[in-house]
Amino acid sequence: MGNEKDTEALMLKYFPTCPLCGADKGYDVSGFAKSFVQCRSCKAKWESTDFIKCQELKQLELWDLPYDGKGASLKRKKFPVEFWQDSNAVKSKIDVEKTEALAKNQSESRVLFTTEASDETLQQQNREDLTDLRRYEADKGMGGFLTHLTGTAIENAMVSLLHAIVIENKVLIRQNELILRSLKEAKPLNANNT
Repeated sequence: MGNEKDTEALMLKYFPTCPLCGADKGYDVSGFAKSFVQCRSCKAKWESTDFIKCQELKQLELWDLPYDGKGASLKRKKFPVEFWQDSNAVKSKIDVEKTEALAKNQSESRVLFTTEASDETLQQQNREDLTDLRRYEADKGMGGFLTHLTGTAIENAMVSLLHAIVIENKVLIRQNELILRSLKEAKPLNANNT
């Protein structure tokens, strides 16, 4: 079993700069078997059983995303070292991820709800959005961003925060529709009964 210095040296041998952010600040090593490495700059974390023997690095699994959330489609998937060493291949995978996310957002954002949607449907959509918002707060909350913001990281943080605002606004709009429906169903108070 390798120690922290051996594991970091093996990672640096194959990746003198971080495969995701390109920083050359090195890696922190963790785990019982010292099989996890984390970029000191972007905090992306990889795992490989190859670190246990510390002889040759054949594959890496992106265990935790960097602070900017880049590479979500690559998380918890094993790729050969050659993939991570090819910055164009990594960028291409991430670009596909962004394109798919944009297409999904565009298709979902056309109509927030229809007047035929039931109250239960609107409430369910609100619950789903609130769950996504809680997940966003847990995964990408400001605590992780503020310590590492530089250059494009600031732009990525802004996009993530704007996404959270959009989710909150969708919930508010649906909630207002539910209130409006309730008010329309309520009987007006008789002026003589006041």
